[in-house]
Amino acid sequence: MIGGNMSWPEQLATSILVALVLAVAFFDIRERRIPNFLVFPAMLIGIVFDLHWFFQRDWGHLDGPLGGLKGIAMGFLLLVIPYAVGGMKAGDVKFLMAIGAFVGWRGAVSVLLAAVLFYPVMALIFVVRERKARLTLLRFRRVFWNFLGFFIPGLSLYAIRLESQDDPLVASVRTPFGVSLTAGTLIFLFFGSLVGHL
Repeated sequence: MIGGNMSWPEQLATSILVALVLAVAFFDIRERRIPNFLVFPAMLIGIVFDLHWFFQRDWGHLDGPLGGLKGIAMGFLLLVIPYAVGGMKAGDVKFLMAIGAFVGWRGAVSVLLAAVLFYPVMALIFVVRERKARLTLLRFRRVFWNFLGFFIPGLSLYAIRLESQDDPLVASVRTPFGVSLTAGTLIFLFFGSLVGHL
């Protein structure tokens, strides 16, 4: 988290992370995609900073030795199932992995929690603007039952029934989850210490 007693590597890493998430939010709003040329170099940069702390044996920053790699792994694990059932894009998964490279695995969990809390507010704005509340609710329920069906296969039958009520010719409201991850990262960086790391 941001504070007055950060070392210069921490300040630089934080500045790079803030620039990354703002750039991703810009692309996600404008083009509804998260470019690889932002997230993959960010993962590498996060690992480089983590290695700096590793060789300094200052392991409190990112959840112990190799905390950046743990953050990348946690970012993947947190979103791989939502991605597998169609509720998440691959770019969102890679974006959280890049964030995890900077904030560690605990930070990745906190960022996602903040993003999930922020997402309904943002999504509601998009849904109301496009007047697709009923369609959005139907498709959300379908994704939800598909998600449960990942663990209990029989429940996915309910998702199939909901799919029969859908009109595939009507496009869904496209809400950029990358913007929520950006908001979650900024909340974590600037306010995480005030709310007990979320």
